[in-house]
Amino acid sequence: MMQILKAKKSMGNMNLETHVYEEKPEGFSPKVEVAATYVIVDDKLLLLELAQGKQEPGFWGVPAGKIEFNETVVKGAFRELFEETGIQVSCESLFCSIGQLYIRKPEMDYTYHLFEIVLDKQPVIQLSSEHTRYKWVSKQDVEKLPLMKGAKKALDFYHTKRHLHLEM
Repeated sequence: MMQILKAKKSMGNMNLETHVYEEKPEGFSPKVEVAATYVIVDDKLLLLELAQGKQEPGFWGVPAGKIEFNETVVKGAFRELFEETGIQVSCESLFCSIGQLYIRKPEMDYTYHLFEIVLDKQPVIQLSSEHTRYKWVSKQDVEKLPLMKGAKKALDFYHTKRHLHLEM
């Protein structure tokens, strides 16, 4: 089994660890499933900054959210992308599945499904109240932003899998 991240963030006296796995770890019991969409325009990735009141305010990540009851992961990705950014995609088949990761946080386990959509031009972004800003960033510029826990390893996984898809 490959664990690709063990990150610690301290909050007071409490250590919060996030573990990201490519393969389901022993004892993994997901409470939710999350769909994340990596939106690409001209080799730049759309990132959103979390607003105050969210779990990691001021940190950046891709549009993502929990899958609802009786919803497919693709429909969840489609819905979350629209809810968080206002981006309306005409066809779900434009979403390319990149894979999934297994994320373990102190409070819960969850499955993280990665999707990609490549657009011809930057769409108008209408942020939800969950986010304060957005940026289109190059692969190199991502390193300069404070990312949500686990986001760096998810991005590394995404870039590795995306590269494999492009070679096919």
